[in-house]
Amino acid sequence: MDNNRNDMFTEHFSRYETFDATDISRFYKEENPDIPQTTVNWRIYDLVQSGIIRRVGRGVYRLGKSNLFQIDLSPKTKKIARYVKKEFPYTGFCVWELSAINLFSHNLINFNLFIVDVERDAVDAVYCRLKEKQKNAVNIRKTRDDIADWAGSVCIRPLVSHAPLHMQEQISVASLEKILVDLATDKEFFSFQGNEIFSIYENAFEKYTLNESSMLRYAARKEKRTNVSEIIKAVKR
Repeated sequence: MDNNRNDMFTEHFSRYETFDATDISRFYKEENPDIPQTTVNWRIYDLVQSGIIRRVGRGVYRLGKSNLFQIDLSPKTKKIARYVKKEFPYTGFCVWELSAINLFSHNLINFNLFIVDVERDAVDAVYCRLKEKQKNAVNIRKTRDDIADWAGSVCIRPLVSHAPLHMQEQISVASLEKILVDLATDKEFFSFQGNEIFSIYENAFEKYTLNESSMLRYAARKEKRTNVSEIIKAVKR
Protein backbone atom coordinates (compact mmCIF):
# COMPACT_ATOMS: atom_id res chain seq x y z
CA MET A 1 0.00 0.00 0.00
CA ASP A 2 2.86 2.42 0.82
CA ASN A 3 4.39 1.88 -2.62
CA ASN A 4 1.03 2.46 -4.31
CA ARG A 5 0.47 5.62 -2.24
CA ASN A 6 3.94 6.90 -3.09
CA ASP A 7 3.35 6.21 -6.80
CA MET A 8 0.09 8.17 -6.59
CA PHE A 9 1.88 10.96 -4.75
CA THR A 10 4.62 11.17 -7.39
CA GLU A 11 2.10 11.14 -10.22
CA HIS A 12 0.01 13.86 -8.55
CA PHE A 13 2.91 16.23 -7.86
CA SER A 14 4.77 15.60 -11.13
CA ARG A 15 2.93 18.61 -12.60
CA TYR A 16 4.15 20.88 -9.79
CA GLU A 17 7.52 22.63 -9.96
CA THR A 18 7.37 23.07 -6.19
CA PHE A 19 4.75 22.43 -3.52
CA ASP A 20 4.40 23.06 0.18
CA ALA A 21 3.23 21.24 3.28
CA THR A 22 -0.34 22.51 2.78
CA ASP A 23 -0.44 20.95 -0.70
CA ILE A 24 0.79 17.65 0.70
CA SER A 25 -1.74 17.73 3.53
CA ARG A 26 -4.52 18.42 1.02
CA PHE A 27 -3.41 15.43 -1.07
CA TYR A 28 -3.65 13.02 1.88
CA LYS A 29 -6.92 14.50 3.15
CA GLU A 30 -8.56 13.79 -0.20
CA GLU A 31 -7.92 10.11 0.53
CA ASN A 32 -8.70 10.35 4.25
CA PRO A 33 -10.35 13.57 5.50
CA ASP A 34 -9.79 12.53 9.14
CA ILE A 35 -6.05 11.93 8.85
CA PRO A 36 -4.23 13.61 11.79
CA GLN A 37 -1.72 16.35 10.96
CA THR A 38 0.90 14.44 12.94
CA THR A 39 0.52 11.55 10.49
CA VAL A 40 0.89 13.92 7.54
CA ASN A 41 4.04 15.37 9.11
CA TRP A 42 5.45 11.89 9.57
CA ARG A 43 4.71 11.01 5.94
CA ILE A 44 6.49 14.19 4.79
CA TYR A 45 9.51 13.21 6.86
CA ASP A 46 9.43 9.69 5.40
CA LEU A 47 9.13 11.04 1.84
CA VAL A 48 12.22 13.19 2.37
CA GLN A 49 14.19 10.35 3.95
CA SER A 50 13.18 8.02 1.10
CA GLY A 51 14.39 10.49 -1.53
CA ILE A 52 10.95 10.91 -3.07
CA ILE A 53 10.93 14.64 -2.30
CA ARG A 54 13.57 17.15 -1.26
CA ARG A 55 13.37 20.42 0.63
CA VAL A 56 14.12 23.53 -1.41
CA GLY A 57 12.98 26.09 1.16
CA ARG A 58 11.21 26.44 4.49
CA GLY A 59 8.24 24.11 4.10
CA VAL A 60 8.73 23.98 0.31
CA TYR A 61 9.47 20.77 -1.57
CA ARG A 62 10.22 19.37 -5.00
CA LEU A 63 10.14 15.82 -6.32
CA GLY A 64 13.45 14.00 -6.32
CA LYS A 65 16.32 13.15 -4.02
CA SER A 66 18.47 15.88 -2.49
CA ASN A 67 21.88 16.43 -4.02
CA LEU A 68 23.80 18.59 -1.57
CA PHE A 69 26.95 20.48 -2.47
CA GLN A 70 30.21 20.11 -0.58
CA ILE A 71 33.36 22.09 -1.32
CA ASP A 72 36.48 20.05 -2.00
CA LEU A 73 38.67 21.75 0.60
CA SER A 74 42.37 21.96 -0.20
CA PRO A 75 44.99 21.13 2.45
CA LYS A 76 45.85 24.86 2.56
CA THR A 77 42.28 25.86 3.39
CA LYS A 78 42.02 23.20 6.09
CA LYS A 79 45.28 24.40 7.62
CA ILE A 80 44.12 28.02 7.60
CA ALA A 81 40.76 27.12 9.17
CA ARG A 82 42.36 25.11 11.97
CA TYR A 83 44.82 27.91 12.68
CA VAL A 84 42.05 30.54 12.90
CA LYS A 85 39.97 28.24 15.13
CA LYS A 86 42.96 27.71 17.43
CA GLU A 87 43.92 31.39 17.64
CA PHE A 88 40.36 32.77 17.79
CA PRO A 89 38.28 30.02 19.45
CA TYR A 90 35.33 32.32 20.27
CA THR A 91 35.11 34.04 16.90
CA GLY A 92 32.67 32.93 14.23
CA PHE A 93 34.11 32.36 10.79
CA CYS A 94 33.90 30.18 7.70
CA VAL A 95 36.17 29.26 4.82
CA TRP A 96 35.70 28.57 1.11
CA GLU A 97 37.61 28.69 -2.16
CA LEU A 98 36.76 30.71 -5.23
CA SER A 99 37.76 27.82 -7.51
CA ALA A 100 34.51 26.12 -6.47
CA ILE A 101 32.65 28.26 -9.00
CA ASN A 102 34.39 26.47 -11.86
CA LEU A 103 31.78 23.75 -11.36
CA PHE A 104 29.12 26.22 -12.53
CA SER A 105 30.78 28.98 -14.54
CA HIS A 106 31.08 28.96 -18.34
CA ASN A 107 34.16 31.19 -18.14
CA LEU A 108 36.53 29.15 -16.00
CA ILE A 109 38.97 30.98 -13.78
CA ASN A 110 42.60 29.85 -13.80
CA PHE A 111 43.41 31.08 -10.30
CA ASN A 112 42.17 30.45 -6.79
CA LEU A 113 41.46 32.52 -3.69
CA PHE A 114 41.39 31.09 -0.19
CA ILE A 115 38.60 32.98 1.54
CA VAL A 116 38.12 33.45 5.28
CA ASP A 117 34.88 35.21 6.24
CA VAL A 118 35.10 36.26 9.88
CA GLU A 119 32.96 38.24 12.32
CA ARG A 120 33.18 41.91 11.39
CA ASP A 121 34.81 43.07 14.65
CA ALA A 122 37.58 40.49 14.30
CA VAL A 123 38.54 41.06 10.65
CA ASP A 124 41.58 43.24 11.38
CA ALA A 125 42.86 41.00 14.19
CA VAL A 126 42.50 37.82 12.12
CA TYR A 127 44.17 39.51 9.16
CA CYS A 128 47.17 40.62 11.25
CA ARG A 129 47.59 37.16 12.74
CA LEU A 130 47.25 35.38 9.40
CA LYS A 131 49.67 37.83 7.81
CA GLU A 132 52.34 36.44 10.13
CA LYS A 133 51.79 32.98 8.64
CA GLN A 134 50.59 33.82 5.12
CA LYS A 135 52.50 36.67 3.51
CA ASN A 136 49.89 36.91 0.77
CA ALA A 137 46.99 37.57 3.17
CA VAL A 138 44.65 40.37 2.00
CA ASN A 139 42.24 42.43 4.11
CA ILE A 140 39.35 42.92 1.71
CA ARG A 141 38.28 46.15 3.44
CA LYS A 142 41.59 47.82 2.62
CA THR A 143 42.06 47.03 -1.04
CA ARG A 144 40.40 47.96 -4.32
CA ASP A 145 42.41 45.67 -6.57
CA ASP A 146 40.79 43.32 -9.07
CA ILE A 147 40.46 39.84 -7.58
CA ALA A 148 42.57 38.38 -10.40
CA ASP A 149 45.47 40.34 -8.89
CA TRP A 150 45.06 38.36 -5.66
CA ALA A 151 45.65 34.95 -7.23
CA GLY A 152 46.69 32.47 -4.55
CA SER A 153 45.96 34.94 -1.75
CA VAL A 154 44.17 34.38 1.54
CA CYS A 155 41.32 36.92 1.58
CA ILE A 156 39.86 37.97 4.92
CA ARG A 157 36.34 39.42 4.65
CA PRO A 158 33.54 40.39 7.07
CA LEU A 159 31.05 37.62 7.81
CA VAL A 160 27.39 38.67 7.73
CA SER A 161 25.56 37.35 10.77
CA HIS A 162 23.34 34.30 10.24
CA ALA A 163 25.04 33.47 6.94
CA PRO A 164 24.15 29.92 5.79
CA LEU A 165 27.08 27.69 6.75
CA HIS A 166 27.67 24.01 7.42
CA MET A 167 30.28 21.86 9.12
CA GLN A 168 32.61 19.80 6.97
CA GLU A 169 35.45 17.78 8.54
CA GLN A 170 34.86 19.81 11.74
CA ILE A 171 35.46 23.02 9.80
CA SER A 172 32.88 25.78 9.31
CA VAL A 173 32.40 26.08 5.55
CA ALA A 174 30.33 28.45 3.41
CA SER A 175 27.27 26.74 1.96
CA LEU A 176 26.57 26.94 -1.75
CA GLU A 177 23.66 29.25 -0.91
CA LYS A 178 26.06 31.71 0.72
CA ILE A 179 28.59 31.51 -2.12
CA LEU A 180 25.94 32.20 -4.74
CA VAL A 181 24.57 35.21 -2.88
CA ASP A 182 28.06 36.61 -2.29
CA LEU A 183 28.99 36.23 -5.94
CA ALA A 184 25.89 38.17 -6.96
CA THR A 185 26.18 40.96 -4.40
CA ASP A 186 29.72 41.60 -3.14
CA LYS A 187 31.78 44.30 -4.85
CA GLU A 188 34.93 42.16 -4.99
CA PHE A 189 33.10 39.71 -7.26
CA PHE A 190 31.95 42.38 -9.69
CA SER A 191 33.57 40.56 -12.62
CA PHE A 192 31.04 37.71 -12.22
CA GLN A 193 27.96 39.92 -11.97
CA GLY A 194 27.11 40.37 -15.63
CA ASN A 195 25.68 37.60 -17.79
CA GLU A 196 27.97 35.11 -16.08
CA ILE A 197 26.06 35.21 -12.79
CA PHE A 198 22.96 33.87 -14.57
CA SER A 199 24.95 30.94 -15.98
CA ILE A 200 26.42 30.21 -12.54
CA TYR A 201 22.98 30.23 -10.87
CA GLU A 202 21.35 28.17 -13.62
CA ASN A 203 24.02 25.46 -13.43
CA ALA A 204 24.00 25.45 -9.63
CA PHE A 205 20.21 24.98 -9.50
CA GLU A 206 20.42 22.25 -12.12
CA LYS A 207 23.14 20.25 -10.37
CA TYR A 208 22.35 20.68 -6.66
CA THR A 209 19.52 21.03 -4.20
CA LEU A 210 19.41 24.64 -3.03
CA ASN A 211 17.42 26.23 -0.24
CA GLU A 212 15.96 29.32 -1.88
CA SER A 213 14.47 30.58 1.39
CA SER A 214 17.90 30.47 3.00
CA MET A 215 19.39 32.36 0.05
CA LEU A 216 16.76 35.08 0.19
CA ARG A 217 17.00 35.49 3.98
CA TYR A 218 20.75 35.86 3.70
CA ALA A 219 20.43 38.27 0.78
CA ALA A 220 17.96 40.33 2.82
CA ARG A 221 20.53 40.68 5.61
CA LYS A 222 22.85 42.14 2.97
CA GLU A 223 19.97 44.36 1.71
CA LYS A 224 20.15 42.58 -1.64
CA ARG A 225 17.06 40.38 -1.54
CA THR A 226 15.53 41.92 -4.67
CA ASN A 227 18.73 41.44 -6.68
CA VAL A 228 19.05 37.76 -5.78
CA SER A 229 15.33 37.08 -6.17
CA GLU A 230 15.39 38.48 -9.72
CA ILE A 231 18.32 36.25 -10.68
CA ILE A 232 16.60 33.16 -9.29
CA LYS A 233 13.36 33.97 -11.11
CA ALA A 234 15.23 34.57 -14.37
CA VAL A 235 17.07 31.23 -14.35
CA LYS A 236 13.97 29.24 -13.35
CA ARG A 237 11.59 30.52 -16.02
